[in-house]
Order: sequence, then structure tokens, then C-alpha cells
Amino acid sequence: MGRSVSASEVERTVSAVAERALHHGARAGLAALVESVVRLTETPGAALYAEGRCVALAGVTPPVPARAHPLQMMKHGRTTLVLGTPCVDPADRQHLARLTELAGALLACREREDTARAEQKRLRLERLRLMERLAHRERAWSRAAHDLRTPLLVIQGYIDMMTKGMAGALTPSMQRYLERMGRAAGEMNVRLQQRPSGEDVPAEDLRALLSATFGPGRPGAARLELPPGPVLLRMPRTGSALLVRTLERLLSGAGASEVELWVDAPDGVDAWRLLVRARTQLPLPSRALESLERFGRRWQARVSVQETPGLELAVVLPRLPG
Repeated sequence: MGRSVSASEVERTVSAVAERALHHGARAGLAALVESVVRLTETPGAALYAEGRCVALAGVTPPVPARAHPLQMMKHGRTTLVLGTPCVDPADRQHLARLTELAGALLACREREDTARAEQKRLRLERLRLMERLAHRERAWSRAAHDLRTPLLVIQGYIDMMTKGMAGALTPSMQRYLERMGRAAGEMNVRLQQRPSGEDVPAEDLRALLSATFGPGRPGAARLELPPGPVLLRMPRTGSALLVRTLERLLSGAGASEVELWVDAPDGVDAWRLLVRARTQLPLPSRALESLERFGRRWQARVSVQETPGLELAVVLPRLPG
């Protein structure tokens, strides 16, 4: 072997190799280690073996461990460092032993990195598989919802016709039967509008939407009276936002003033009641009224509108079970 290795050089080499492994991975650290051994000892080449397999090489390939001279080898556990020329100096062999120990630690790190890389690949493939399953599930759900929506709308239209007395007066038992049909149809319609997500999605608090639209400083500001607790509806945020936008269009289209809006919970009814009272200068916009009626049919809400002497509008909304 060439020149002797000083302790300070070994310390600097250990630090440099460790830093390279930290920033670029254990494989890069192992390559830097054998390169440093060649540079420090001025040997023509060095190789690092783990369980008889070469894992890093620099310079001229030295003999394999089975054919190398004992003074060419440094061992630590399952790791063997083989030099191109024998190392006789005990101090140099002690320094090389420390580098061989560092190589063993880097090999353990490399195994952990390989395991983590394999796990990451497995998770990536699993994610792709789950995404394909979810896409297939969404397509199947969309087809089923489309097939069920048309007959459901026919049923809801029939219920509305019977409730309005277009087919004659209803007996109390017929009225109860229609109410049960209406609740079941409304519940099914809500389920058709919502995609199954596998987890509960927090309901939207209607108070926030009403305050943002009719609160102080807004163009259609109203006197609000809202409950102290959350107003949670049995519908997604899109349904709540549609209701608030429709109310805003109704009031602005009719030139409403002195608007009062409040929400309460009638006794004995598992629902929220939204009440609006205002003075109007024009008739209510027909398109906004139609939108409000469609909202009621879609989300199982009861809507009543009275325009004389002033506007009085009530919407009874399905309440999210607490």
C-alpha cells in the first residue's frame, strides 16, 4: 500500500461520506467510500462486498475475497473491504476498519432505502388500482342514478298533483299515504344527488350562507334572526347554496325592501323553517319561482309563497339528524 493514513484524514473522510449519503442516498455514500479508500491509501483499486456480492467498486478491480491475501481484506460483520494491495501497517488497518464499519452501516441504510422504495412502488400501484375501481364505481353510480331519476320525477309529479287536489279531495288515510310516499321519494332523490364517498362529509351550516348573502353591508341586506347553534340540512352544500341564490334572485327581482329573514325549528317537526317577509314593488320573477319549486321537489322541501298584502315566503327544509 502507498502512504500512511492519518487520523484527521479519516475523520474528514467519514464526515464527507456520511454527508453524501445523507443528501444522495446510501448507494452514493458507498461509492464515495470506496473512492475515498483508493485516494487515501493510494492503492490501485478497492471493492466492497456484502455476503460475497460486490456492492461498490473504485479503480482497478482487486481480487475477490476468496482469492485475496488476508492483509488485503478488512471485515466487519457481513461486510468485507478488499484492497488492491496488502495493508501491513497496524494503524492504517485500524483506520480502514473504521471505514469498513461505516460501510456496514451504509449497507444497512441501503437495505432500508430499497425496502422503502419497494413499498412506495407498491403503494403507487395500489393507488392506481383504487383510482380505477373508483372510476368504475362512479360510472356505475351515474348509470344507476340516471335510470332511476326519470321514474322518480314521475312519482314526485304525481304526488304533487294529488296533494294539490287536482284529482279530487283526499281522505285522511290517502293524505298520510301520499306523505309517506313523498318522504320516501325525497329521500331517494337526495341519495341520487350524492356520490358515495366512503366517509362522512361535514354538512354545511346554512347560517354562514345566509349571513354572507343577506348580512350587513350586502346589496340585499336583511334583518336576520338565526339560531345560536348550527343549521345543518340533509343536503350537500350545492343544495344550500342553490336555495340562498334563488332567494336572492326572488327578492332582487321583485324590488324587495324591509326584508326580514329568520330560521327556526317548529315544535314536533324534524325540520328547519326559513321565513322571509318583505315589501315588494314588482311581481316575483317567474323563473326564480320555478327554480324554488324545483328545489323543493329535488330536496324534499315544502315551499309556500304569499304575495299579498306583502311577500311572505316559507321553506321547510329537511333537517340533518343530530
